[in-house]
Amino acid sequence: MNFIKVFLLLISLMVLSLPVTTIAKESEPSPLGFKFGINKKQARKVIDSNGKRIVKDEKDSKDMRVIQMQGVIVDLPIDVDGRDVMTELEFYDKKLISTSLVFAATDETEKVELENDFDKYFTSQYGEPVERDSMMYFSTITWSVPDILLILHTNNKNNTVQVEYKHKPGHQARFEDDLDYKRGTIKTDPATQMFLEGDYSKPTGYDDQYGTQ
Repeated sequence: MNFIKVFLLLISLMVLSLPVTTIAKESEPSPLGFKFGINKKQARKVIDSNGKRIVKDEKDSKDMRVIQMQGVIVDLPIDVDGRDVMTELEFYDKKLISTSLVFAATDETEKVELENDFDKYFTSQYGEPVERDSMMYFSTITWSVPDILLILHTNNKNNTVQVEYKHKPGHQARFEDDLDYKRGTIKTDPATQMFLEGDYSKPTGYDDQYGTQ
């Protein structure tokens, strides 16, 4: 009996000693089979291991990259057999911050069917949307899920439907970085700041002597 107690105590200590970051990472949401926060290399491993093909891998800007994969690697709440669907991954600062399903419907009837099916399913799962909006030929429906914004986009002009999972913490970090850049408040190291201010080569007393300050 004493041996069993000691054994159970050791197991408990081992579990408690696991890094908190590891446990946190395991609990991170991973819509469409891709865990938020992974990098491009890790995402490609998931794609390759599922035998899927990458049809797009482009940088949209300095910190943004988009990868598009043919098909899906998870079960969906609606039947997608025979439909033209791709999985899109959006990275910011080398970390995955959103995943999407992109459907190219053959006509308006198929587009409306897809839109209605997803709307009905997500509403049954997450309750009424927090927002419904439409402008010109675009419409969006948004649900708020813990750590995720779930958005259903439709384009009535080209009959496309997109189901997007945005990682709230990831997009908040992107927003704050962009805001810092626009404000000019990005943190820099002292050497870089001296270079930007243009006084890295000025000798002591230069401004006082020549009145350049």
